[in-house]
Amino acid sequence: MAVGIQSRVKSFFRTKLDKRRRTSNTPLEYESEKKRTASNPTPDSELATVYHQLDSLFFRLPIELRKIIYGLVWVGDYDHMYHVPNGRHIHFHDGHWVNMRCVIYPEDEELGFVQKNMDMIYDSGKGDLVMWQRRLSSTWGSRHWRCEERIQYGRQTSVDRTNFASMMLVCKRMYPEVVESIFESHQFLFNDLFSTHRFLVYQPSPFVSHIRHLDVTLNLPFHEYAPFITNTQRGRVREIWMALERLTCLHNLRISLDIYDRGPWRKLPERDLTELLLNLKVLNNFTLELPPPLPIKTHVSNMQNIHAHEQTPFQIVRRPSLRYWQFNPGEVERFTWEMHTKGQQSHCFITLAKDARHIPNPYLFDFSERR
Repeated sequence: MAVGIQSRVKSFFRTKLDKRRRTSNTPLEYESEKKRTASNPTPDSELATVYHQLDSLFFRLPIELRKIIYGLVWVGDYDHMYHVPNGRHIHFHDGHWVNMRCVIYPEDEELGFVQKNMDMIYDSGKGDLVMWQRRLSSTWGSRHWRCEERIQYGRQTSVDRTNFASMMLVCKRMYPEVVESIFESHQFLFNDLFSTHRFLVYQPSPFVSHIRHLDVTLNLPFHEYAPFITNTQRGRVREIWMALERLTCLHNLRISLDIYDRGPWRKLPERDLTELLLNLKVLNNFTLELPPPLPIKTHVSNMQNIHAHEQTPFQIVRRPSLRYWQFNPGEVERFTWEMHTKGQQSHCFITLAKDARHIPNPYLFDFSERR
């Protein structure tokens, strides 16, 4: 029955969109529109662009019902196949915006899923560890490697199709309602800094305040986090945090933070980095995903971790420690983290499973001294 309702709703907008429906009770606003057009005749070629559908039966419905109808139009044939049925990855590519379906499965939500598959390959000797290493080091985060591979190596397919464009082109009066419904009904997922900053800061849409569900993954080089270490009031990440403060109707927000140019050594200036996030207002779920709290030794100041007992408006989830990495091209090695304690201070180092060579800690080189 639901499918039948959805088909009827879509056909309502698809067929005879330019036909004006007659009505016995003409609204006052339509009468005034007729008087205006009578006093200022409009060429037939321009009539379609200025007609505001004032006699449309659809616009006599309350806005609440119209939003329900829009929501039925967004229901897709493939929604039931994926863990986030309304998830759309938004990224800027070749000079234009692209949106594609999020294709993660429930098991991808487990942050250690990729390394568990690597364990089976390593123990059995059967499988492609290099391929899974690429997924482990994906800048799209540990949950969206499937989505990244579709965008990098594939192309848009039927699972990505939407009714967005056709609905926005029905008429000018419907356009703002349709765009608002798109922003309110879908989960927007950003997985790179450039697209996130461009969408929320550099060229924000006038409808961006209608976003209800947002997932931001920022796996960045170390220099993008440097403004939080040096207390600089500029930087793209800080500007994104400030833009999020202006989204006052967020229902669900997930932010995943990581660093990709330090190999398996993952440490962030968590306390200063998340200070602005303490002011965000999220109605339902606010999740912050961070690297494991390993005692990685560093000569850089302001690199304090957030402790689990601290009161924050977000729930902190931490990824498991990495135990695989490609230190040499074409070779993925398993390793463990060993702890060394001296007095009240502890730090960790890497011990390879099949080799005794030293893996240097990149944080022991102060970036301010190398400029």
